[in-house]
Amino acid sequence: MHSLISCMMSSLSLGTHILAVYLIFLAPQIQGGQFLRTSKQTWYEHVLGSGYEKDNPYHASHVTNAGSYFGLVVTMDVYGYNLIHGQVSTTTITVGNLEGDFKSNEDAIWVGWQVYPNHYGDSRTRFFTLWTRDAYRTTGCFDMECPGFEQTRGAGLKPAAVIDPLSHHKITIKVLQDRRTRDWWIHAGFNGSTPVIGRYPAKLFDSLSRKATHIGMGGVVGVVGSTPTPPMGSGYFPSHKSATITDISYIGENGKLTPFSLNTRKVETKSSCYSVSPITNARFSYGGPGGCYAHA
Repeated sequence: MHSLISCMMSSLSLGTHILAVYLIFLAPQIQGGQFLRTSKQTWYEHVLGSGYEKDNPYHASHVTNAGSYFGLVVTMDVYGYNLIHGQVSTTTITVGNLEGDFKSNEDAIWVGWQVYPNHYGDSRTRFFTLWTRDAYRTTGCFDMECPGFEQTRGAGLKPAAVIDPLSHHKITIKVLQDRRTRDWWIHAGFNGSTPVIGRYPAKLFDSLSRKATHIGMGGVVGVVGSTPTPPMGSGYFPSHKSATITDISYIGENGKLTPFSLNTRKVETKSSCYSVSPITNARFSYGGPGGCYAHA
């Protein structure tokens, strides 16, 4: 959770910067159309909130190498947990642009599901979105908690909506750019359907209005202090019982939806706690039972 997905792991390398930062706990305030700088300056505080340590969060995910990307589609399993305050467990896809100084100018969008008691006030599984245009320094928020995401009228699934994992075992999510308007559109649904949810207008972003340079997908968990880490995915390490992300496709410069066969970097913060399998036939598994400690 540092800056999006490219810095995600090696000493804030490009991988963590994209998939690592979707848990912003402190939304910025906006007055007169101007974004006000938050008081939290370090990435881990801005992403997770006060109390979450810099060796959080734990990742088990895949991040692409630098390229030109204009969309990503996946189907992901959905799970529920009885988490306590101080724990968060998320599965997400991320598109971001890390051109230039990504530590200050990262543009990124995250879409997925999470269980986050500190943020939502309960331990229910929720569909979520997140965005930033300056590496979470002054912009960005979850769902529709600040101006940014524009929901489509009549959308069946709304940001922050509760998902019942017993009724909806899988969700398909599509994030893609309209090459004419440069807006990023979000589609999501169950049983293989992907109705339009809404869009992030191009005017929100700088470099991401042109293209994404990195895309990523996987699980992330975080904890406060001495709280044990929560489950990720199904709570199992990669196996026949573990959570999966399947039917992965991407849109490249040719504008075509292509089954995923790109080289990626596997990001595992601590493989003894959570791990991720290689991507094979446009699918992979990930997760772990949790019970680890940030300082162990």
